[in-house]
Amino acid sequence: MMRRILYFAGCLALTACVVNSGQKEDLGITYENIEKHVKELSSDVYKGRAPLTESEELSVNYIKAQMEEMGLEPANNGSFIQEVPLMQVTSKISPTLDFETPKGDLKFNKLTEYVTFSRKVKDEMKVEDSEVIFAGFGITASEYGRDDFDGIDVKGKTIIVFVNDPGYGTQDEYFKGHSMTYYGRWTYKFEEAARRGAKACLIVHETGPAGYPWAVVRNNGESTEFYLQDKDGYRNRCALEGWLTKDAASRLFESCGLTFEKAKAMAIAKDFKPFALRSKVSGWIKSEFKNDISKNVCGLIKGTERPDEVVVYTAHWDHLGVGRVIDGDSIYNGATDNASAVSWLLEIARAFKQGEQPKRSALFLAVTAEESGLLGSSYYAENPIFPMNKTVACINTDVILFLGQFKDVTLTGYGQTELDEWVAKAAKVQDRYVAADPNPENGMYFRSDQFPFVKLGVPAIFAKGYIDARAYGKEKTLELVNNYWKQTYHKPSDEYVAERDNLEGLVEDARLMYLVGYDLATSTMWPNWNEDSEFRAIRDQSMQKTE
Repeated sequence: MMRRILYFAGCLALTACVVNSGQKEDLGITYENIEKHVKELSSDVYKGRAPLTESEELSVNYIKAQMEEMGLEPANNGSFIQEVPLMQVTSKISPTLDFETPKGDLKFNKLTEYVTFSRKVKDEMKVEDSEVIFAGFGITASEYGRDDFDGIDVKGKTIIVFVNDPGYGTQDEYFKGHSMTYYGRWTYKFEEAARRGAKACLIVHETGPAGYPWAVVRNNGESTEFYLQDKDGYRNRCALEGWLTKDAASRLFESCGLTFEKAKAMAIAKDFKPFALRSKVSGWIKSEFKNDISKNVCGLIKGTERPDEVVVYTAHWDHLGVGRVIDGDSIYNGATDNASAVSWLLEIARAFKQGEQPKRSALFLAVTAEESGLLGSSYYAENPIFPMNKTVACINTDVILFLGQFKDVTLTGYGQTELDEWVAKAAKVQDRYVAADPNPENGMYFRSDQFPFVKLGVPAIFAKGYIDARAYGKEKTLELVNNYWKQTYHKPSDEYVAERDNLEGLVEDARLMYLVGYDLATSTMWPNWNEDSEFRAIRDQSMQKTE
């Protein structure tokens, strides 16, 4: 109870602090500076900012120079650079994935019906006549009374699982209902399969529960992927990780005596038990490996009273580089994704530097290889400059749209942490309201650079104006947002056009998150996860080490 009293008292103090901060004109965050960064980093000169290319050096040098110019300290033992060791993997997969079933053989074609990949450092890997186990959603979660591996040994076998959580698409509030938990993410399912010793893990793709169409999965097949280097060569990971289309999975279930609907209903049930599908699978993957070094850029403002405690701002600098020609253009400039957020990060840092020094430290971290799986932020989280139990919060953003000012501040992961209140108090200063993610089933909270911090228990904010632009109203804004994801995201058309685009919302978001971060950096409080968050126990355990 005392902790909650202190928390709400802190919120009252925060209100006063934010109001006072909000009276500081533009806080040093100007349209001119924001635009300068967006125009520069998304120009054709940077060729889409792909890691491990000449464009990386251009990008890293620009960010580093800006940090030096504004007077940030080099954060990593006297350097602005944290080296991130990456492994590049180029793979070929078997033309078909072959299943032997009670009703005959099935052959699923690569890319159109199945995709597999692997980070395991072996030139060739095979599954041969591997027993197939249906493991529901592939989840072990004691807090929900769920164990999809109960009573069965999957070591050396292949498991088939559904994407997302068992609560998705139901009227039940099982798990978090329609809102994805981390247990629903494909990354978790591959991790859990590896912990269980499975030889292979295949996830059944459905566009709604996955949050993206099969084309996104297909694009990761037989491509060059990046992973962090691992001293053991990922020997404990599955030999094959991958996906089946819904149609392929339906045919497999039917050949084993189940309909797709029956299999899904069984998996959703709270008393689900895994079972063998009376099927065997065979396939292979051949890979080539190359190691290289990418870079995070990190600048620091030391706290005046508690310099060992830190608030971390993150934004990824990378994008997709040069790729497939679309409408005569092959440079994937990444203006919204993510030159926008790098400009946000740099100008928040400038505001910190120009204002009164905070009592806690503030770290500004521009990370690499987000597009390859949050690799730069993951490396930092595992090799931090400040320990996680000394990290007060992570404040991240990604893909800020150029639609002008917004009435809303959309919090992805709304309801997870006490930080929601800090954002809400600051939003009032800008006459804005806090909104929840309109598509929580997509699990975006687990898909940007705050998540490696989240996994280690650090409360995090992923917030921006998103659903209610002042110039358009909510309905038109959502239409424009939907058009962006269909027509612009991860395409060469993600460019900055001064005559068309309005960066006022980006400027306002930067001012907002400066206020939130500054108040955290001058406070003595340690915001925590809410009681029902799957990350609360991790944080509590981590913080015990400081007591």
